[in-house]
Amino acid sequence: MKSVILTILSLLIFSCANNKLVAPVKFDGKYGFIEKNGNWHLEPSFDSLGNFTNGLADTYKNGKAGLINTKGEQIIPNEFDFIGNISDKRILVLLNNKYNFSDRNGNFVSNEYYEDAQDYSNGRASIKYSKNEKWGYIDKKGNLKIDTIYDYAYDFHNRKAEVAIKNQSFIINKKGKVIDTLKNDYVKTIKKLRLIGNSDRGTLGRINRNGDTIMKGIYTSFGYVQKDKFWFNKQGKYGLADTLGTILIKPIYDYLTYFSDNGLAMSKKGDKFGFINENGVVIIDFKFDKVRGFKNDLAGAMVNGKWGFIDKKGKFVIEPKFDRIEDEFKPLNSDSERMYEFDYE
Repeated sequence: MKSVILTILSLLIFSCANNKLVAPVKFDGKYGFIEKNGNWHLEPSFDSLGNFTNGLADTYKNGKAGLINTKGEQIIPNEFDFIGNISDKRILVLLNNKYNFSDRNGNFVSNEYYEDAQDYSNGRASIKYSKNEKWGYIDKKGNLKIDTIYDYAYDFHNRKAEVAIKNQSFIINKKGKVIDTLKNDYVKTIKKLRLIGNSDRGTLGRINRNGDTIMKGIYTSFGYVQKDKFWFNKQGKYGLADTLGTILIKPIYDYLTYFSDNGLAMSKKGDKFGFINENGVVIIDFKFDKVRGFKNDLAGAMVNGKWGFIDKKGKFVIEPKFDRIEDEFKPLNSDSERMYEFDYE
């Protein structure tokens, strides 16, 4: 029984350690990782850092990308032009304008280099052969599983993927069998809202799926829908509307972005940034030179040229002393995730 308890305790400690929240920051010209309590997880000694995804983070040296683990140990040397996030235990890499995939130890999964490629999902990765300029799919060992016959091939989700041949789109399964044919206007028909007009001319509008105009063509840009709300830009000013076209917040802000999971959105008035809620109530005053969105209860904020982290009351919990904040606080072993949750419509 004692050994079982010790094993459980060890697993809990290991789990907590791997779920530690860290953020990449620049301090005195070098990058490192800090924890939410402000202590260093990795001292600043890197030329650049991205955040951890599944326990690995990208770093650049002399313009070349590599990967380190959570201990700061070099797992993949800095010899690539680009390194993507780890997905399905595979990493997309770019070298001399050609793509390949690596495992966590830096071993290539294929002897073939590709014209283009996308991350793995559901055990498949879409790749484009330079021989015929067509897309197909390989498995995690680099074996071609679905022939390169498509003009484009999207990621697999729930064991299904959308592919296109000329102007016709299809849904295929993991064996490449067509299980549905999509009409040319498929993307339009599934959208809750569609755009009309021209962004450059400031004549953008929105119509619903029934073709009814809910916002006339007098706007410059629109955000994606979050629940039933989205931001809009009219003549350089930002406001908020709902999917019925009702103006919830008049265009009075010089900048407005998506709402974080704590219900706050970064906004700008004049040359200062703050945060508002969905009703337009100012929750954190416009007093910062720059800000980032909230993630895991903290947001980056800059005053007098230095960055720190604030809580939802606008109080610095990590004092502004950093030259740069590269990303928000995320778990060491988290999957790749979006900063904000919204609908692609």
